Amino acid sequence: MPVPHRVETSYAFAGGLVEVRRYFWTEPLEQTVFAMDDALVINMALTSRPAHTRVERILQGDEDSQIGEAGRLLVMIPRAPYHLVAPSGTLRSLHCAIDCERFEQLAGEKIDWSALGPFSGEWRSGLGIETQMARIHEELIRGGLGREMVIKACIDIICVELSRQFRRGRPARPDVLAGVLATWRMRSIMTRIQQPGPAPRVTELADICGLTERQLSRAFKAETGQTIGRFIEEVTMERAHRLLMTTEKPLGEVARELGFASSDSFAQSYRRHTGTSPSKVRRR
Repeated sequence: MPVPHRVETSYAFAGGLVEVRRYFWTEPLEQTVFAMDDALVINMALTSRPAHTRVERILQGDEDSQIGEAGRLLVMIPRAPYHLVAPSGTLRSLHCAIDCERFEQLAGEKIDWSALGPFSGEWRSGLGIETQMARIHEELIRGGLGREMVIKACIDIICVELSRQFRRGRPARPDVLAGVLATWRMRSIMTRIQQPGPAPRVTELADICGLTERQLSRAFKAETGQTIGRFIEEVTMERAHRLLMTTEKPLGEVARELGFASSDSFAQSYRRHTGTSPSKVRRR
């Protein structure tokens, strides 16, 4: 059964729906939930998810299921089953449902949803998506001139960002280290990169995977379409964005926590990746 919730505010448009929802449940949850049949669902937590909330996409055949503690951003593939485990609690979140047809029009191709790999349906590189979701939330709450135009523009950008992620998640070319980045290796990489403290070096990740740096770099690029160094930078900036948005830590402390030598070097890196400064994000 669906998790109990009430809708605080909503906006329906041609091809989708966005809502601010407040979930509430008094008993621990453990259940299978199904994504919508005809829509891609994106859920961004506006308050912290209860500790140890976990989401597992249930895969078919010989694929390993992906399980992990739920982050701020969740993406649910149409028609896919998910296993949800959560202690009792409350959550306020932004719920966005995008019709598959609209998504495919913006992506410029027909999507075989059932063929997407285990990481394609979950959060992977979400800074751009989180930024657009935050803008949608602001428009829903404050409204004003051009609200419909702004929300639709944000949805379009989200679709483009996700379609890029899905392309990266397609199987590697069979002639390039096929199967080297097994699910457990990718999961180990994700777990280590998202841990508190400075980001790992490629050498450390290669050791975790039992590969040489060269093997890991080639396999990661083949599997995801980007270099592992670039991916580490993106995840680090996503962590930075969450720290800026959800804590009151001084910029210098955020910089040290992420492994930067100074707040200036952190600000330069953040600006290079996002186009804005940490201080401006704090003032929103």
